[in-house]
Amino acid sequence: MSQIQLIPPQPLLEERLGKDFFDEIPQKPGVYRFYDARGRLLYVGKAKNLRRRLFSYKRAKAGKVSRKVSEMIGQIASFEIVETGTERDAQLLENRMIRGERPPYNHANKQPETYYFVYLYPSYEGLEFRLAMRIHEETDEACWHGCFKGHAPVRQSLGCLLRLLWMAEYDTQNPMYLPVQLTRNLTPMRFRLPWHKGDSAARQNSVPEMLESWIKGESCEILDWFVVQIECGKRLMPFQVLHLEYHLECLKRFYDHKLVPHRDMRGDKRLIEQDEMDDLRIAPGV
Repeated sequence: MSQIQLIPPQPLLEERLGKDFFDEIPQKPGVYRFYDARGRLLYVGKAKNLRRRLFSYKRAKAGKVSRKVSEMIGQIASFEIVETGTERDAQLLENRMIRGERPPYNHANKQPETYYFVYLYPSYEGLEFRLAMRIHEETDEACWHGCFKGHAPVRQSLGCLLRLLWMAEYDTQNPMYLPVQLTRNLTPMRFRLPWHKGDSAARQNSVPEMLESWIKGESCEILDWFVVQIECGKRLMPFQVLHLEYHLECLKRFYDHKLVPHRDMRGDKRLIEQDEMDDLRIAPGV
């Protein structure tokens, strides 16, 4: 079906609702909701200026908007608006409405399960690592961190972390000697890193404490330890140097863009729940 069949050449909403109807819309921040003829919610949107935003739908013509928008406009029978004090209030209200009602033409913020929690449990024998979308009941809740948004950034960065931990603990500079689980692009959802028997570099250098400070967005000291443990006093091949530099850069970027903002957002709390994250990210500068 072509867009011309979905909505006619003339502005459909202006004809359906009347030209004067749009003139009464306030020029204020808020949320708007589109409904079909059966009263089913189609879409929730936010606007800094409700009148300006809704005028863009009023003027929509076939061939000038995407197929998705054309299809939605062809079904709109009515809409309602909710004024808010600020644009930020509008964003918060939009998030909550989308999560609660999941309109068919909204995609963003409908699946908070895309956020990850990270489990780091150090014991005398080694480090237990888990990556999950929920807190596992059989674990120590105090060892969970998160949640963190982004499938690829989270799994790639934590894969870098586990590889460097292994190389530092087992005094190897060659990534070819890593366990098979750690050679993949994305980190495994579960992994156990045993400390080296007898002379564990991690235990001797308080690595569990440095690791916790890093994941909490409080310190990058562990990155310096990786450099000293893996590189200092050793003759590395060029590809080994590049491997180390890439992993350190990835972890520093994750620290700056994920862990530090997460520290600022959570405040006195240890964890941020998945359905809170989108709301908290609206804060300026986050």
